[in-house]
Amino acid sequence: GAQIKTRKRNIAVPLDPGSFADAVVQIFQDSKEGDDLEKNLQAAVLESVELDFSRYGETLFEVLFAGGRMAAGGNVVSEKENKRLDFTVMSAGADRESILPYIKMFQQLIRRRPFLIKSLENTLSKLLKSLDFYDNAARHKVAIATARVFSMKIGVLPDRVLMSLINDRMIAKGTILDFITAFFKDYLATDSMDDLAEGLTKLVEHNNKKVAEKQLEGLKTELTEMITQDPPTPVDECLAAIKAKKAEFSLADSELVKIIFTVLIDAISTVGKNGQQILSLILKQIKINAKLLTSFTTSGRVESSLINHVQVYCYEDSKLLKLFSQILRILYDADVLGEDAILFWYKKGSHPKGRNVFLHDVEPFIKWLEEAEEEGEEEE
Repeated sequence: GAQIKTRKRNIAVPLDPGSFADAVVQIFQDSKEGDDLEKNLQAAVLESVELDFSRYGETLFEVLFAGGRMAAGGNVVSEKENKRLDFTVMSAGADRESILPYIKMFQQLIRRRPFLIKSLENTLSKLLKSLDFYDNAARHKVAIATARVFSMKIGVLPDRVLMSLINDRMIAKGTILDFITAFFKDYLATDSMDDLAEGLTKLVEHNNKKVAEKQLEGLKTELTEMITQDPPTPVDECLAAIKAKKAEFSLADSELVKIIFTVLIDAISTVGKNGQQILSLILKQIKINAKLLTSFTTSGRVESSLINHVQVYCYEDSKLLKLFSQILRILYDADVLGEDAILFWYKKGSHPKGRNVFLHDVEPFIKWLEEAEEEGEEEE
C-alpha cells in the first residue's frame, strides 16, 4: 500500500528556568575553593557542562545578581527545592571593589557569547524597575553594577537600560534620584559624562518634558489666580510672569498659548448663559488679554497649534461646540491668528476631533478670508 508520509514537526521543549538556575548554582558551589572571589567567579567554570545560555541568559544573570530566579518586585523565587548562590552582586559590599569581580565575569561571558548582551540588558532593566522594593544599600549596589557595566563597555547600551528609570511613581518617591546619585558618583569617578551622554539622550528628553509639564501646570495655576482675582492683575504683569517662566524653564510658545487660552476661557462663568452671551464674554476676555496671546503666536506653527487646541477645547465643551467659528474669528480680529495659519488648518491641519462639523461651520469665514485675499492681490 501507499506509504503515508508524516510531516516533521518542531517539538517545543517547555521552558524550565528553575532547573537551569539550580544547575548554575550547583556548578559554582562544586567548583568553589576558599574565599578567592575572582577565582570562584571564573566564567570558565560554566564551560564544564552543556548549559542552554541562549534560552536562559536572563536566568543566568538573575542568579549572579540575586542568587536565584527573580520574581516580580526583584525578590528571589523562594521554593524549598530551589538552590541559592551565596556569593552574588546583591550580597556583596556596596562599593566598587566588591562588585567589580562580578562585572569582570559578565565581560568574560559576553566575550564568549555576545548574544548574552541582550540578556544582561533585560536583567538590568528588571532590577531598575524594581528599585523601590530594595533598601538604599541594595539600590546602591545596582547603581554601581550598572555604572561598571557601562564603564567597561561590555556592549550594553545605556538608553536601553536607563529608560527603565522613567517611572513617575519612583520619581515622585525620590527612588530614582537616590539611584542616579549613586550611579553618577561611581561612573564619574573613572569616566567622563561625554562617554555616557549619547545613551542618555532619550532619558534627558523625557526628564525635560516632565519638568516642562510640571512648570506649565504651575503657570496655569498662577495665571488663573491673576486673571480671576478682583480686580484682575494688569495684563502687563501677567505677561511679565509668563515671560519669566518661559525664560527660566525654556517653555515652548506652542505650549504657552494653549495654557493662556485655556486660563482665559476657563475664567469665564458660563452658568445660566446662552451661546450669544458666552460669545460676548469671550470677545471681551480676548480683547482685554489679546497681548498675552499675540506675544507668543510668533510663527505659523504656533498659530496652527493654538487653532487645534481651540478646536479640541470647543469639541469637549458642549456649550462651545457651536461657537468655534466665531471664536476663530475673534482670535483673527485680535491679531492672535493670521489668515495663512487659518487657511492651512482648514485645508490640511485640523484635528480629527469634530473635524467635519467644524470644517462645515467655518466655511463662510474661510470663504470671506479667501475673497479678502484675492481682493488684496488685485489691488496690488
